[in-house]
This record gives sequence, structure tokens and C-alpha cells, in this order.
Amino acid sequence: MNKRKLCQALLGLLMPLLFLACSPKERIKLDGGTFNIDGKDVQLICGEMHYARIPHEYWRDRLKRARAMGLNTISVYVFWNFHESQPGEFDFSGQADVAEFVRLAQEEDLYVILRPGPYACAEWDFGGYPSWLLKEKDMVYRSKDARFLEYCERYIKALGKQLAPLTINNGGNILMVQVENEYGSYAADKEYLAALRDMIKDAGFNVPLFTCDGGGQVEAGHIDGALPTLNGVFSEDIFKIIDKYHPGGPYFVAEFYPAWFDVWGQHHSTVDYKRPAEQLDWMLGRGVSISMYMFHGGTNFWYMNGANTAGGYRPQPTSYDYDAPLGEWGNSYPKYHVFREIIQKYLPEGTVLPEVPADNPTTTFAAIELKESAPLKSAFHQTTQSENVLSMEDLGVDFGYIHYQTSINKAGKQKLIIQDLRDYAVVLVNGKQVASLDRRYNQNNVMLDIPQAPAVLEILVENTGRVNYGPDIQFNRKGITNQVLWGDEKLTGWSITPLPLYKEKVSELNFGESVHGVPAFHKGVFSLQKKGDCFVDMSQWGKGAVWVNGKSLGRFWNIGPQQTLYVPAPWLKEGENEIIVFEMEDTGNRTLQGLDRPILDSLGVDKNYQQGQRRIVQGTPILEKGDIALKATVQESNDWQQFEFPVATTLRHFCIETLSSYTDDNQACISEVELLDDKGQAIDKTKWEVVYVSSELSDKNLGVGENLYDGDVSSFWHTDWAAASAHPHQIIIDMKEIYKVSALRMKVREGSFLSGKVKDIQLYTRPQFFLFRQ
Repeated sequence: MNKRKLCQALLGLLMPLLFLACSPKERIKLDGGTFNIDGKDVQLICGEMHYARIPHEYWRDRLKRARAMGLNTISVYVFWNFHESQPGEFDFSGQADVAEFVRLAQEEDLYVILRPGPYACAEWDFGGYPSWLLKEKDMVYRSKDARFLEYCERYIKALGKQLAPLTINNGGNILMVQVENEYGSYAADKEYLAALRDMIKDAGFNVPLFTCDGGGQVEAGHIDGALPTLNGVFSEDIFKIIDKYHPGGPYFVAEFYPAWFDVWGQHHSTVDYKRPAEQLDWMLGRGVSISMYMFHGGTNFWYMNGANTAGGYRPQPTSYDYDAPLGEWGNSYPKYHVFREIIQKYLPEGTVLPEVPADNPTTTFAAIELKESAPLKSAFHQTTQSENVLSMEDLGVDFGYIHYQTSINKAGKQKLIIQDLRDYAVVLVNGKQVASLDRRYNQNNVMLDIPQAPAVLEILVENTGRVNYGPDIQFNRKGITNQVLWGDEKLTGWSITPLPLYKEKVSELNFGESVHGVPAFHKGVFSLQKKGDCFVDMSQWGKGAVWVNGKSLGRFWNIGPQQTLYVPAPWLKEGENEIIVFEMEDTGNRTLQGLDRPILDSLGVDKNYQQGQRRIVQGTPILEKGDIALKATVQESNDWQQFEFPVATTLRHFCIETLSSYTDDNQACISEVELLDDKGQAIDKTKWEVVYVSSELSDKNLGVGENLYDGDVSSFWHTDWAAASAHPHQIIIDMKEIYKVSALRMKVREGSFLSGKVKDIQLYTRPQFFLFRQ
């Protein structure tokens, strides 16, 4: 045997031994109803914190504070869009270096629970999904759509290369990895969950997997091969629910809520510590492992906040303080110290917690005036010419703003209609601001008087945050996502310029004389003798964004509750510091100052709020049996439902009458309707008008009749809660033209707990007007 063959033979004999010597050790087991780590039963006392919401320079500081409160584990979301903002281009450096964050946690004697999604929620833009997914208009996210799963797998593999070596079985500190997130609140597709589970395992994560759901959603959200855990469940229900799916535990409340998040225009959410403290004491005393959501919220720097659509479009602010035990800037609230005392009772005998670090020093700066300005167009870099409007996603843009410009070639006084505005628009005519429109109030039109044509029309639109929860994640395109009408005329010939300003080197803009009355940038300088955390007071400004020394602090909006923006001390300099404000809604103010404490609960004047007024109802419609074109039972499904007419019917006006609902409240709620012509094509709804509605929820336009055909499935027509009413409810719509109609399509809202889920309906139709009884 020659030397080469001898070596090969010896290597063949040694390989199994080498593999055994190098194979991972199973250091964590779910054994006997406990988390067994290195042979010891461990109760996980965990808190949620997100590296993307904490300045990189403060990661260790926040981890030390977690350990000092008594936590032994940190739970952390990984936001896909934070690492793959463009397809196939991954960033795991600097602020995005999640592996460094995990290693720092290990150095601070903390385990890590990893929550990679790919869907996270977390009041983060698009629930963590990258916006470029939206460019493929027919792709279904959060499903087993093959293209979507292919993108998920690419992301999870990239994450595995960074973090799989850091599992506890590989010598690191990652204890467990979550599969998806709260999927049972969304759907019940086990094949989809299984695909994600297998991707995570294949990416090298060789530790236990888990799912987390609300108590009533575990059935839909759990998957074989993953420990079911609970969100927001308390008391004996913890044991009863988990025992159905994983008898004997371990019992883990993966999201215990000591507080809640904020919404623009509403008071800062605060929760007194007493009840959460009692719940924490109860769970720890019964051996339940917990993770508080949040332990430390942090800040939505850049433009990373999300939005919800329960009760209308509701975006979240820049601050993610969350009234958590550890506040936005790492400050300890009373909740922190009370929780620490409770946790101390349940630690192994002889355990001494580290001393609680003092709050980091803060600083202030005196009021300064921002005397230099740069016009909006100084930030224009790449303008696209298009016959029709394009969304941000059409142009490959994720965050920030988008500017549209065209000409109005017909003078007169009529409505400018921006269909499917996402989310906030400033309208300018011939360089002067004439209106603002806010999606929160379903505002999409304004009456304009154009005395002379042609006139230059500009529409600056802000992406105020993509929906992060519920079925509306499927409808997250930004900018103008349909068309713009001047009266009945569709406007064309657009110049479209994206402004993803968080990436902009705003210091390099062409600053000069002060600009007033229109969106612009404003620059100033403030001086510091000593660095410290600071809070820029923006309460006298309108709506926009701020940069200090080139670092994006996020958004401000005078409606509150947040009136300051957090500037971490490491982003400041002793001596002169540059501050730049992008002002979208100019109040005329040019001064600001630095405070040593944040203002998180001060509501300002909301210029876009208009007190809803009910329509004046003059009599009731006369609905005759002979006009009934369709009777149908709507199923308890969130999908579009189609009802064929027994015979194609010619009509201009139609009345939807609800006869019953699946709920006991006698309310009616429908998200969207369409009519199909005799060729099966959807009839244009741009001219439709509500003629009559028996009841509507008009406060803030949340449930007005026009929502029934606005093309936005997240809005809805809802009868008025305050009015004593019962079925039937009616709404009559004038289509403005006569059509031959073959079918009705209808969509209701997501969720079994929602009011007014319509069951039985009738459709009355007439080519002429319905008559009314006075």
C-alpha cells in the first residue's frame, strides 16, 4: 500500500472520531417540564430589547442594566429589512452587527432568545419585511407562496452564517429560536410554518425552536417540533393552555406586557407598575418562565416605525419608550426597581445582583435659531418621467418621501382627488402650499380653485409607516398608489422624485437664505461644553425629520404625544454640533433647544382633524321587493366573496341592505364592495357617490359610507355605535352611469372578535333613483 492510500485509509478511520470530538454538545434540553441548561433547571427571566432600536455605542450599557435588574436572558427580534434593504445585499455591520450584540450579551452573563421572524410585528415598519417584496404585486407575503419562501430562505441562510455559531450548543449563548411570530392571529397554514421551521434548522440553529401566540391562537399557530409559548396570558390559563399541546411544560410566557406602545395623536401609553408587578410575582413564584415585552423599548431612529389599522390607520411615533422598566434613553423607571425586588426573591440562594448603574448623564443647549435653508428640490437626485403615478416601491424606494409634479391644464374650481394616498400629503399649486391630506382621517381630496391654466401641481407624500400587523400587511405600498383626478379628469405626465432622506447626506445640501411657507431644510449650530444624552424640543415645529451631526434622529410631529427627539451622547461633540430639520408643515418657527428630559406626553393641535358630521337624512328609502336583484349569505371568511346575480341587471343605483350579522351587536360592517359588469370586469368606482346611509361611524371618518368603495380594504363602512339601531341597515350608492351588472364582490374585516360581521344581505337595484318616504 502506497503512502497516499495509507493516509486515506487512516483518515477514513479517524473521521468518525473527529466528528464525535467536534460535534456540538447538547447543553440545553426541554426536560421534565423545565429548561435544563448544562444539567441545571433554569427559570428564564427574560426581557425584550432590540439592537436596531439602541445606539450601537450603548449596547453594552443597556445589557448591563438588564443584568442588574435580575434578567438572565435577553429576547431579541431580528428585522429582515434592517439587514437586506435591497434584494440580495446583506448588511451585518455597525448598527446591524447582530452577532456582536449577541456576543456582548454573553460577556454580560446573559442568554439570548432569538426571534428572526421572518415576520416580527414589533411596531416596526412592515413587521420587519423588506419593502422590495412589495414590488411583486401578485406575491402573497406571510404564506407558502414559492417566491416568498425563496426570499425567506435566502435571508435565514444569511442569518445562520452570522448567528448559528453562537448557539449554546456551539459554545455561544443563544438558547432558543422562534419560528415566525404570532402566526395564529393571522392564519393557520401548517405547511408554511413547517417550511420556516425547516429553514431555521437547515441554517444551523441546533437549539430548541418555539412559537408564541395568544391563548386562543395556539391551535393555529403552533407547529410540531417547536415548543408552544404564550403571549399576554396570565393565571392558571398558562398551564391549561400549554398542557393541551405540550403536557407538563415548560411554561413560558414569551410576551408578558408591563406596558404598551404609543400612537401619533394619542396620549403616551403608561401602565402603573402595581398590577404588572403582581403578575410577575405570581408567575415567577409558580415556576413560569417569562419575557417582558418590552424591558427596554428604545427608539425608532431613521423611519423604522410601523403602523396599525385597527380603528383606522394609526402610525407609531419615533419614540419606542413603551413605558418599559428601562426608558427610551436607558433611564430606570420605578417599574424597573420594583421588578428588580421581585426577581431577587426568586433567584438562587446567595445570588447577588450587580448594582444598578446610575442613569447616564444628560445635557442641554440653549435656544438657537436655524437661519440657513435649503429648498426641497436641492435634495432631488433622480427624477423619473411617467405617464401615470408610480409608488415608492415601483421606484425601488423603501422609506422617506416622494415628490410628484405635473400640470393642471384646465382652470376652474373642483376637487383634486388623490386615490389611495399613503400616507400624508402636502399639496402645492404654483409653488404655494394649498392643502394637507392625512390618511389617518381617510382624507384623499381637496377643493381647489385654479383661476388660470396651466398650473403647476406638486404633491409631496410621506411614508408615515407601513402596517405591521394583521391582513393589511398585504397592502403596504407607499406614495400615491392609484391615480390623481382633477374633477373627472385623470392627471398624467408626471415627474416623480423619491426622497429617501434617511440616506441623504443632508449636510451637503445647498443652504442659503431662509425659506418659508413650503417644505424645506433648515440648518443651525449649537454648542456643548460637555457631552450627554439630550432631547431636541420640536414642539413649536410642524411635521418632519431631524439630523444631528449627520445622524438621523427620526420623525417629529407636533400632534404629539412625543415632542422631543432623543440624541444619544455618543452622537454629540464637545463644541459645535450641526442640526438640520426637514420641515414638511412649516409653522414659521425657526428656533429650538435641547432639554435634559424628554417630552413624551404632550398633544398638540391636529390641523387635519375635522369633526365628523352625520349626513342629513331626509326621510327613508322606499325599498320594493321587485327591486331585489340578489339575496346572499356572507360567509365568515376574510377572503373576497363573489355573489352572482340570477340574471344580469341594468342599474345605476344600488342599495345594500344588511339583514343580520354573526355578532350580537346589531351592527353592520363591510370593508369593500365591487360590482362586475356582464363581461366579469370590475366596474370603475372613481365616480361613485353615497346617496344615503342609515347609519355610519363618522367620527374621524373611521366608518363612513365612502369607505365601502375607496379601494382600501383596511377601511370600512361601520354603523354608528352610539345610535340605538338594529338590522336592517342600508346604504345607497349612485354609480353616476348605467351598467349591466352580473355579480357583487364583497370583503369583510379580519378577526372573529370584530363587530358587525355581516351575514345575510339583500341588494336592491334601480336604473333610476330610489324614492324616499319623508
